[in-house]
Amino acid sequence: MDFTFFNQLMLILALSAVTIAFFKRFQLPESLGYLFVGIILGPTTSGLIQQDFDIALLAEIGVVFLLFTLGLEFSMKTIMAMKKEVFGLGGLQVLLTGVGIFGILIAFDFALLTSFVCASALALSSTAIVSKELTQSNEIRSRQGQLAIGVLLFQDIAAVVFLIMIPALIGGGSDSIASSLGFAFAEGVVFVVIMLAIGKWVLPHIFHEVAKARSEELFVLMALVIALMAAWLSHAMDLSMALGGFVAGMMMGESHYKHQVEADIKPFRDVLLGLFFVSVGLMLDMDVLVTFWKEILLGTVALIVFKFLVIYTLTRTFAESKNISLRTSLSLAQGGEFCFALVALASQYGESGGNLTSVVLAITILSMIIAPLLIRNSNAIVKLVKFDKSEQSIHRIKEEEVRKQTAHIHHHTLICGYGRVGQTIARFLTQENKAYVAIDDDPIHVHEAGLAGDPVFFGDCRKLELLMAVGLERASQVVICIDRPENALKILQAVRQKSPEVPVLVRTRDDSQSDALKKAGATVVIPEVLESSLVIVKHALLMLGMNPIRVRQRVHEARTKGYEILNGFYPGISDYLLENDKKTYRHAVTLGKKCAADQKTIESLDFKGTDVSIVEVRRDNMVLQPQVGMILNAGDIVVLTGSNSDISHIEKLFH
Repeated sequence: MDFTFFNQLMLILALSAVTIAFFKRFQLPESLGYLFVGIILGPTTSGLIQQDFDIALLAEIGVVFLLFTLGLEFSMKTIMAMKKEVFGLGGLQVLLTGVGIFGILIAFDFALLTSFVCASALALSSTAIVSKELTQSNEIRSRQGQLAIGVLLFQDIAAVVFLIMIPALIGGGSDSIASSLGFAFAEGVVFVVIMLAIGKWVLPHIFHEVAKARSEELFVLMALVIALMAAWLSHAMDLSMALGGFVAGMMMGESHYKHQVEADIKPFRDVLLGLFFVSVGLMLDMDVLVTFWKEILLGTVALIVFKFLVIYTLTRTFAESKNISLRTSLSLAQGGEFCFALVALASQYGESGGNLTSVVLAITILSMIIAPLLIRNSNAIVKLVKFDKSEQSIHRIKEEEVRKQTAHIHHHTLICGYGRVGQTIARFLTQENKAYVAIDDDPIHVHEAGLAGDPVFFGDCRKLELLMAVGLERASQVVICIDRPENALKILQAVRQKSPEVPVLVRTRDDSQSDALKKAGATVVIPEVLESSLVIVKHALLMLGMNPIRVRQRVHEARTKGYEILNGFYPGISDYLLENDKKTYRHAVTLGKKCAADQKTIESLDFKGTDVSIVEVRRDNMVLQPQVGMILNAGDIVVLTGSNSDISHIEKLFH
């Protein structure tokens, strides 16, 4: 039995594990790690993996799963809510960038088809890198984040179109390009319509039966079968397998099982997609890279500058400020993973592109390495550029429109954040005929609320100008319903800057930021987790037959004492794995004989410089509340509360 394939696959996986761990430590994209593995093992570098290594099919399945997950997120509601950004800005970006690069390559006497493939590939940006970086920097819902996502949505659509066009262009003769394209698009439309019809009328019944079986393995198997069956059908129709994966994702995207399918498919997608990037690295000819290294560096700079200028010009044309235009352009100025997919598809159909392919792949890889640095340092770059005062005029115009629409509203509740909590508050206010105005940075929330006629406006709640435009100074109260406590704190500070007396209610996930919010001026801070715990406790005590009046008193006492009884919890494995964790935990310690705390009063213990306190003392099967003058004895179980690091520092007093 020939173990050559198995040996080489094991070599790839082992080196990938080490490389990905190294790249993650330096916060570099995993995709670049896999590319590095392919380059190191390639036939023109170490020669450990030969050109005839049969990894192509596994790699292509990885691309199928990538397109499948993109299809799951392909929501028509999102596209319609952002149609200006998607079709306007995104469409023009792909068109102008593609045409510009195509013209440059033709001017350098490259072949027509090769130029088209490379121009199409380089016109697209990296969805994975941009979305990940914007999410980590909490800018995914900012204006520049929404513009970037809108452009990336159109690029995903364009990539599917290119997946149809490239096989048709390469496969058709010079006299039949138009007919080949027409036939390919007709096939694509028929395929999409049939698959979507199956997704609407057939798949729900199938998955309903699968769900009734309550078998996780069956659910995963069915998701894999659907993705691969769609890819097989598209391949049988002489279309790209990746197109089949995308359409399969669209089929599942509107179902109730979307998120479960996405979670189940992710491990397969990530590993197989990693093999795809390894296969791209194997395609790179190091001899070409060494020979053309100057052209690669120059090409990388040219690509970033050209895409930056195109996107910046378009965003300014779409009446965006210089600040937002600059940030958006920096986010999208790189090449993307679809470049590899399109080049690999062209090679599969016989259009290798020669040295140009290796140069284009190298330019894309280098630009993707630079991309996270540009996105993460966009704030610093913006500060280096001096804008004149006219850049604020666009925002003033938009805020003036909001001001006009809300000028008649007085003594209202200003809701910052229109998610589930914000919408619940709005519904109760509506039932009581109380006025409200809401601000949210999710365009879907704003779009759907606008269809119902609700006074909800798109924007960043942290901006004082927008808060003033919706009538902050006329508001009876402000309710902040933002998940991220750091953003809630900035909103609170902006509110207090102009309205120091208005009541402000802040909803938080837990009590980790309660003190900071209260110091910043919050009237009431409501920790969601603690409040839900109290509701459950109330019902549990009532079901035990306790006196309802006593139960209400205990719950009221817990609230008035700032949820003191709920402070902290015993940590689990996941909590110990968190670095720089500032949550409040509980930890029980048994006093040892002759320890530093033995025969000492509680107030005499040195807890200075920490957030540690004693919440309970358990002695002789009794739970005692800590009091001034209480003396601790050996054998007492002392329950501490505080952060993990501070508890670890104090714990030595009790041993």
